[in-house]
Amino acid sequence: MDASKDFDNMDFKQSLFASYANIAIMELKLFNNSPEHLRPTHKEVLYLYSIWSKPGCTATDLVDLFDSSKALVSQTIIAMEKKGYIIREKDPEDNRRQNLRLSDKRIEESRDELKLIDSAVRKLSSQYSEEEIHNAAKILASFTSNMVHETVDPKIKKH
Repeated sequence: MDASKDFDNMDFKQSLFASYANIAIMELKLFNNSPEHLRPTHKEVLYLYSIWSKPGCTATDLVDLFDSSKALVSQTIIAMEKKGYIIREKDPEDNRRQNLRLSDKRIEESRDELKLIDSAVRKLSSQYSEEEIHNAAKILASFTSNMVHETVDPKIKKH
């Protein structure tokens, strides 16, 4: 069955929610198939993605991003560090800052997910040009970034 056919009649909003659900389902199935790995909490998964996608990510970035208290972010970072998910390192440009990065162990535990993503991109490469895939990636990143911006922009009226 060609999963891409499921998206043919969806508008952009439906496609976005379906994509989010599909990623969550993929992760759940992968974690259920690997009982020897510690399973991150939902919040930890969000933190891990944020840290992974933002080189030089700091605790302050997570406080701002998730509109959370410093204490709560600090507790989560400590818990993730104890589980071996992340590593704190001094920022080479500012010794007062600590950058967060995924541990090699966490990246290794994500190898199955990364293989699936790589496989899906290879399949797309047979249907779309490299430029089309690149443009779609830019659009998706821009769209989701705008969604986050609108949630944190104080000028945007909340209903």
